[in-house]
Amino acid sequence: MRSLLLSLALLASPALAQAPGQQADTAPPKRYELPNTQVLTLHSERLGRDYELYVWLPPSYGSQPDRKYPVLFTTDAPQSFPMITNLHRRLRASERGMQDAIIVGLGYAVGDTGEYSRRRDYTPSIFGDIDARSDMPGRPVKYGEAEQYRLHLKEEVFPFLESRFRIDPSRRIYAGHSYGGLFGSYVLFADPAMFQKYILMSPSLWYGRRQLLGQERGYAAGHKDLPAEVYFMIGGEETVDDPDTEPFSSSRMAMVEDMDEMVKMLKSRHYPSLKVQSRIFPGEDHGSVYPDAIRAGMEWALAGSGKRPHVPCETPGCRLPWKAPTNR
Repeated sequence: MRSLLLSLALLASPALAQAPGQQADTAPPKRYELPNTQVLTLHSERLGRDYELYVWLPPSYGSQPDRKYPVLFTTDAPQSFPMITNLHRRLRASERGMQDAIIVGLGYAVGDTGEYSRRRDYTPSIFGDIDARSDMPGRPVKYGEAEQYRLHLKEEVFPFLESRFRIDPSRRIYAGHSYGGLFGSYVLFADPAMFQKYILMSPSLWYGRRQLLGQERGYAAGHKDLPAEVYFMIGGEETVDDPDTEPFSSSRMAMVEDMDEMVKMLKSRHYPSLKVQSRIFPGEDHGSVYPDAIRAGMEWALAGSGKRPHVPCETPGCRLPWKAPTNR
């Protein structure tokens, strides 16, 4: 009976029921926050919506008050921003280093889901997927506001950020994947000087019956130069069996072929100021390519700080790519 009463007393007393060394904690769990980061909300008069902007400042920002920094803008901020900021921190500390930069995540419209916001803001025409269903009840699927969103960035976001942070407007970098890569391609031909460098990953060039390939031809017809540096990247599995049987080669899965055609067209123009390169990541698909691609893009756009240059190691058994292999 004494044992039963003691057991009941322990169960009735939370403090006594704690395991040895534990203390009762009634405080709510803390939210995890990314260091050196702030979230700003900007109302767009042009679009009539509010947008969140995630801003990460490099460690040197506070100690070098006279210094201006390059800025890297990334679309789809809720997914891309945490990875990019942490990659920058790690690569900056590596043997080859990385330039300090301000990183800005372009958030979705407040109140919209990410899918709804990006479909509307990143696409260049209203002719999207006719079978798409809205993930926001009561609101039809909407496409085609890329030009208005571009002007929102140029006329509202850029001045807003440059008035608050020491951004060098001559060193703007754009990074986008999928529809984000499509939007970056659109900006490249609509107003190439908006950014100096473009990291375009798995761009959805199939959109609108390959509309951006037509836009490239239109740009070439009216311009003798394209002042930008561009890095196209894609996963090797983002392709279809040859031949593509869909009308006008419009398959959404022929993305490797679409990117290859875009790169060939750009190189054939011989624009004096254009620098364009591309890379295919074997074995990667539309989703899995992102970590490798954004790392490669950042190492290209924010090239090392002088510790040693980055030389990709793609040879089997290669360990020290900056040294000649030796026979043992």
